[in-house]
Amino acid sequence: MPQFDYTALDHSGREVRGVVEAEAPRAAAAQLKDQRLFVLKLQAAGSRGSASPTRTETTHSASNATRWARMFPVTTQDRMMFLKQLGLMLRTGLTLLQALDVCRQQATKPHFAAVIERISQRVRNGTPFSAAVGDEKKYFPEFLVKLLESAEASGEMDITLDRAAQHLERRAELQAKLLSSMIYPAVVVLTSIGVAAFLVFKVVPKFAAFFARRGGQLPWATQFLMDFSSWLIKYGPYLLLALSVSAGILFFMYLNPRGRYLIDRTLLYIPVIGSLLRVGAMAQFSQTLAMLLRSGLTLLESLRITGDVVSNRAFRKIIHQSSEEILKGRDLSSSLRERLIPPLVVQVVAVGEQTGALSEVLSELSDFYDQQLQIKIRRMSALIEPLMILIIGGMVGFVYFAFFQAVLQLATGGR
Repeated sequence: MPQFDYTALDHSGREVRGVVEAEAPRAAAAQLKDQRLFVLKLQAAGSRGSASPTRTETTHSASNATRWARMFPVTTQDRMMFLKQLGLMLRTGLTLLQALDVCRQQATKPHFAAVIERISQRVRNGTPFSAAVGDEKKYFPEFLVKLLESAEASGEMDITLDRAAQHLERRAELQAKLLSSMIYPAVVVLTSIGVAAFLVFKVVPKFAAFFARRGGQLPWATQFLMDFSSWLIKYGPYLLLALSVSAGILFFMYLNPRGRYLIDRTLLYIPVIGSLLRVGAMAQFSQTLAMLLRSGLTLLESLRITGDVVSNRAFRKIIHQSSEEILKGRDLSSSLRERLIPPLVVQVVAVGEQTGALSEVLSELSDFYDQQLQIKIRRMSALIEPLMILIIGGMVGFVYFAFFQAVLQLATGGR
């Protein structure tokens, strides 16, 4: 029966080498998996591994990867597909190196294929898979590295990869929902500003010139429209400059950690938008924490990673403070008692701690807030549409009212 040399990790993460007899490579991989060994490398006994790329080839590949990276950045979808494919191939019995090689061949972006090749090369050189992925900080988040470290210890690499892929997918969906909910109001505001600018700078001045030639007292609505248009034409450039300076200040504040925190916290108190951001943050928090706890990470480590994942800096600060409180001996539910955290979250976490099923109740809480987010987005969309009609229609209607009121006065001789 054929023999195969293998390199694997045991349940403690220690690298082991040996020889196994089996009819085929997949059968050998299955035997090792039954022994709770995570296979890194498997080859026919006595065969030599593939040669490493030369320095010139590596440099040339890296320069090409950098050029492609500028044109086609790696997206969440790319990472998600990589994790799903890798988990599927490990379940079918392929070794990690074989699975990485297939993923590299199937990668649609050349620079991402180069990333996978670098990971594969590090694993060939004896680096643990989690550390090899951790060296690519630009492409893979910290929570994934921690999950892989846990998986190497437990031997559940394929399950962990699926969990990570599902988490990335849900996180991308959540961010897309939040983004779409913000885009619609922004479009409404920009449309309203555009319509108002067109009326003030193009339509109203023509009315003003027409009525000025005829003289006489204008109706209040028409006079107000003329005065407002004149004021805006005169002081509009200064107003635009003030808005540009304010936008620049906000931009530089956003780049500063303290400024970003103040902006994020202020956004939470804006009607409608603040409610959406709160629900989205709670969905992110519960989803990420549940996934990390299910993967075997400690509560303290899970909280620290979750705090880095949540996008709103105000909630991020609360989560990090909660991890510090836990170090002092407090439980999670009491450490989360803060004004911005909904009482429901505190109560559900308390139940999870008492029953020992914290990850399960957090997963249910994540589903609840995800549904709440969808409901709020639908409600906001339903409110914004008539509001847009009222605002734009009101502006256009007032211009018509002022114009026809003046025309009617002129037609009746000013009576």
